Amino acid sequence: MSAPQTIPKKSVWWLESLIGSAAIIAGVATAAYLNETAREIVTQGLAYFFTFFSTPFVLEASTAFIGFCIVMFINNRRVEREGDGWVEMEITDTAAPKEHSISQTPAEKASEV
Repeated sequence: MSAPQTIPKKSVWWLESLIGSAAIIAGVATAAYLNETAREIVTQGLAYFFTFFSTPFVLEASTAFIGFCIVMFINNRRVEREGDGWVEMEITDTAAPKEHSISQTPAEKASEV
């Protein structure tokens, strides 16, 4: 059995997205805190957003899609950590003659038949 591959270095690809999202949310929250018009627009937008996503079909579809994305994310992290899980299995043919060596090329094996 071959030695396991080295563990890949962990990357922080998600950190840039997290920092960018936090900066946008902080900017909108600051604008809403400092300006009454911005607060009203943000409140009205969140109300429309909640109303749209709480309608029956959209709520179930978006919940299923978010759940699917979470499952795919967790599975992708597991595959990165543990490997893909493929197993190579050596099958020996007991009926084949033992006189053939591994060093023979396919052409040499075919010429013997």
